[in-house]
Amino acid sequence: MTKKFFAIILIAAFFISSPLFCYAKDYSGVEGQIKKGQSKQAIVKLLGEPIEKKFVVKNKKFIWGPEEEFWDDIPMGARLEVWKYEFSDGNLNLYFVDYGEHLDYKAFAPKGVVY
Repeated sequence: MTKKFFAIILIAAFFISSPLFCYAKDYSGVEGQIKKGQSKQAIVKLLGEPIEKKFVVKNKKFIWGPEEEFWDDIPMGARLEVWKYEFSDGNLNLYFVDYGEHLDYKAFAPKGVVY
């Protein structure tokens, strides 16, 4: 019984710790592999599942942060699906516009940068 219990504990520890280490790498290691037009499936294959997915509607004309670069290109009222990934050196948000299956925009915010 003790060996089974120990094996179960090890397996559980592996599954609990896996998400914590998936994004421990630097963003620079994958930055060039994430491209506009890439499918959601390809992104999941490259990065795994995002730590957060949220749906928002663009209702603000102005935004601060790395999204400033493309925010004006997104029409007001567009529905945005945002996938969040954490890296050791910052956070990456991927934007899919109006139920799209392919990446429209990406925004990386380095740790320590204040917008």
